[in-house]
Amino acid sequence: MPTIIFSQEKIKHTVTKGESVYSIAKKYQVKPSEIIDLNPKAKKTLKLNTVLLVPNKGYKPEENTVSSTPVIHEVLAKETLYGISKKYKVSIDKIKQANPAIETEGLKLGSKITIPGTLEAVATVVEVADAVENTTASGEEIVHKVLPKETKYKISKQYKVSIAELERLNPEIVKGLPVGYELIIRQGTKKETAPVVAPQIEEEEEEGEEVIATSSSQIKVLEIKESSENTPVAEVAPLSPENMTKADFLIAKASENLGARYRSGATGNGGFDCSGLMFATFKNIEMTLPRSSHEMAAGAGVKISRSQAQKGDLIFFATMGRGRVSHVGMITEVTETEIKFIHSSTSAGVIISSVNEPYYAKRFVQVNRVLNN
Repeated sequence: MPTIIFSQEKIKHTVTKGESVYSIAKKYQVKPSEIIDLNPKAKKTLKLNTVLLVPNKGYKPEENTVSSTPVIHEVLAKETLYGISKKYKVSIDKIKQANPAIETEGLKLGSKITIPGTLEAVATVVEVADAVENTTASGEEIVHKVLPKETKYKISKQYKVSIAELERLNPEIVKGLPVGYELIIRQGTKKETAPVVAPQIEEEEEEGEEVIATSSSQIKVLEIKESSENTPVAEVAPLSPENMTKADFLIAKASENLGARYRSGATGNGGFDCSGLMFATFKNIEMTLPRSSHEMAAGAGVKISRSQAQKGDLIFFATMGRGRVSHVGMITEVTETEIKFIHSSTSAGVIISSVNEPYYAKRFVQVNRVLNN
């Protein structure tokens, strides 16, 4: 937790890992420029444990949110920090802060780490465990839909069953574990559930063309030129320090969803489609983007040259052929030879990819600057 000292006119805030001027300003409901005015050095760099002066505009800290008794978690085989953070609903940064050895030694099998969770998160873990136990006792069938990167071992640990039992109930998984496969975990009376209907909006199927190209029909994929959209390219200045801070904040917010599954028409609550991830991310800075990737390309910010791309810019691809935008991501890193971006892929959910990957290199369309100076 950051150290906060209140005075009549100013608050002293100690910077913690992962914080930015923008996130601190949002916390205290002030403008980033007001913090920079009081702390000129923060305009260039924001160092860990730096004490910042923040205008006091009636900020009231939340009370009773932190659990007085932290949870101790024993690391299992193939577990990741991301998986643990999702299980307890605690950010990766908070877990690292509570366990400094992770930074230097990594996550070791069998090690016990402290989870600085909230009371709500601890309660949720208990409720999930109780739900599985009660379902088993009642004789109701348990079905688990396989997510990307899940393994038989991880699922067996989650439900406290053996891999042999999983394979006995699901003979099809003996040679592999297909993503999307509905595993029977416990046999019993099947509970009927209502189908989920996605909103009818124009959206993309990101891997659609790739599936066609690798099928027996062997349809040829054409090169997509950068200027395939009939939008002029604008000359823009580099991002201001304030907008660079916003970009870092947006990347951090989007990265909280790494590993979330792809859901057509969704903007959260368990999944995203590609434009839904961008829509939800930019809402964090009170910016409302259009709801489809094609509309974002045409109406969000201005189209810029690929050579001017910076973190926080939107990047678009034509994944359905014909040069029409059908997929969007947000740039997270730019080097002399590479552009990386975060997006929601139909095959792997929310991930970070590179424009150098052959699939995206062939389908690149344009970059848009939405954080205008």
